[in-house]
Amino acid sequence: MANEEIMTVYVHKLPGQSKALYGRTAAPESWFALTADTEDELHAFAAGLGLTRIMFRPAAPPGPREGPVAGHYDVTLGERDRALTLGAREITAEEADRMAQQFATGLKVTQRPGIRQRLTEFFRG
Repeated sequence: MANEEIMTVYVHKLPGQSKALYGRTAAPESWFALTADTEDELHAFAAGLGLTRIMFRPAAPPGPREGPVAGHYDVTLGERDRALTLGAREITAEEADRMAQQFATGLKVTQRPGIRQRLTEFFRG
């Protein structure tokens, strides 16, 4: 579609989950962050996954000991898998940090088409 809206959504594993688990028999389930180029895109995609706005974690500016944090939704492994099926792009934590820096300075990352259409088709069929 020529007039299709371009939306880019990303998912990455939240940092700090690969530490040794002393005394535990099983590792807890991993959590992931779902983010996008804009909050409007993120909210639209998250709504399609069944996530509510109350689950949204707003962006935070850089602090004295940490970099900026992009607005995101924390998602489970199953939600991550569904997001990837709908066209979200998996990125590394390092890429997410780099993107958060770009968002904080007002730069927009490269977009890719097709996610809104896949999301619509997924929930129709």
